Amino acid sequence: MEALKIEFTQNHFTLTKETAKSIEFEHENGQIVYLLHNKEITIVLNPKVVEGNQYLLDRSFKTNHNTSFQHFPKKQNKGKELIHYGYSFKFQSPEELAQFLKIDWKRWLMID
Repeated sequence: MEALKIEFTQNHFTLTKETAKSIEFEHENGQIVYLLHNKEITIVLNPKVVEGNQYLLDRSFKTNHNTSFQHFPKKQNKGKELIHYGYSFKFQSPEELAQFLKIDWKRWLMID
């Protein structure tokens, strides 16, 4: 997990919060990304960003619901209460994650 944290910091992210379920990183442009404590390398992006971007929608693995995604919107899932959610992305290696993190965030995420 430490190697993955280094990949984030080398790509202009700051670790802002760590819980048992996820690690929250903030990009220098203000975008939040969550790294999940999974065996597979999995990150979660804000649905407001992904749903407006066909490239990201096509690459996304699925939606992921988790109370630790505090900066993401909520929606109904399986329970009675609304829960925070985002779109997950899986990577085969730290190098593959690093390539994704090096994208032009302003272009891909359509940030003004």
